[in-house]
Amino acid sequence: MATVKGFIFDYSKCVGCHACLVGCSVENDTKPPLSWRAIKTYNKQKLPLLGFVNLSIACNHCQEAPCLNACPSSAFHFDTQTRAVIHNPDACLGCKYCTWVCPFDAPKFNEHTGTVEKCHFCYHRLKENQIPACAQACPTGALSFGDIEVEPNPRAFGLSERSIYPRIKILQSDVKDSIPKMDMESSLPASLSSENNIIKPFSRKNYDWLKEWTLVIFTFICALLVGWVWASLNTNSVYLSPWILAGFSAVAMLASTAHLGKPFRAYKSINNLKTSWLSREILMFGLFVSTAFFSNFLEIALFKYIACGFGALLLFSIEKLYLAVGSGYQKMLNSGNTIFIAIIFSLLFANQMDILSGLLALQTMLFIVKTAHVNQNFSLALGLVAFLRLIFGFIVPFGIIVMGNGRFYFALVASIVIGQIIDRLMFYYEFKPERPFDRVESSLSIKS
Repeated sequence: MATVKGFIFDYSKCVGCHACLVGCSVENDTKPPLSWRAIKTYNKQKLPLLGFVNLSIACNHCQEAPCLNACPSSAFHFDTQTRAVIHNPDACLGCKYCTWVCPFDAPKFNEHTGTVEKCHFCYHRLKENQIPACAQACPTGALSFGDIEVEPNPRAFGLSERSIYPRIKILQSDVKDSIPKMDMESSLPASLSSENNIIKPFSRKNYDWLKEWTLVIFTFICALLVGWVWASLNTNSVYLSPWILAGFSAVAMLASTAHLGKPFRAYKSINNLKTSWLSREILMFGLFVSTAFFSNFLEIALFKYIACGFGALLLFSIEKLYLAVGSGYQKMLNSGNTIFIAIIFSLLFANQMDILSGLLALQTMLFIVKTAHVNQNFSLALGLVAFLRLIFGFIVPFGIIVMGNGRFYFALVASIVIGQIIDRLMFYYEFKPERPFDRVESSLSIKS
């Protein structure tokens, strides 16, 4: 089997001293608290009789690098000599999409520069036949550098199972299994006697989903406008003024650019149509808005059908963008799905109330199942959000539809809008990028 140069990590030797982080910081002049390398810990609470290991992880310069394929501005490239994945900050939009798709949490967003940065394999050292600074700084030999076999994934404890060919080899990951199993109920306080409370490889505090409000606005408006344009194929639909379309589109564009660390580089967002779903999303948005505007303004029927097609491709691109992350949101059938939301608005504006009421009921059931799955521990705030979603997303609109009173049509629209926005917001609460140890199940033996 072919070999390449890559990192070699031995679980049994890592003591979590952070010397590798210091070596990286000194070599590359990174400024705390930002660090290109991180120490991830399994059983950070150091619970007795449970395996405890550290993992030193950074960019593994995958041969099928998700960051390179996902970046809309082509800010990543392979170094021809070392095959290191290099990031160019001058081309970076600061969209942070690469920080989502990387399962190793390697790209880091720098709040001060508004761009992403990451480990570059110390490629300048490799060209001089030296090893990366992090490996050289490790005092125990836990992190080293050398020849490793090319594999789709390292099949290692705590790492992603995606076939992206990372340049890392993991040794002695079974060291965690040398710890005896334990009866939690008899050995731990009651407050720690639940498996869910013991191992939490991912905390939502690590991913500030509320910061994604700009994406909530952008994706919601996309779904709203696409649904409205679809409805316009029905002669009895609510008229969509081209100026309303232009106004909503402008708000969506402002929201999407506000998400960027470098908003004035937004024009570079379609530089990677070949592999980036984000580039495709932006292109489809522009094509949809322009054709929909001219179809309404000039009343050209052909443009309207073309706009409907671009709208479908836009929503498909949005969904694929999140599916490509590889964790968290992995199901197209989701109450917060933009295609689902667009169909609801299409039925609403086309006055197809019977079908609409049935679809709202289905969406509400999906929302309840999703919320119960995500929020396993009771949360007053999420409980209130779920209650408002049920009221505005189903009970109020269903009541108005049953009454069949046209005087409450604007109340119906407002109620559905509120419900759909909550659904879209909850989508981002459920969504989480994949990180090391995410796939790890607790090794505790629990007696029920």
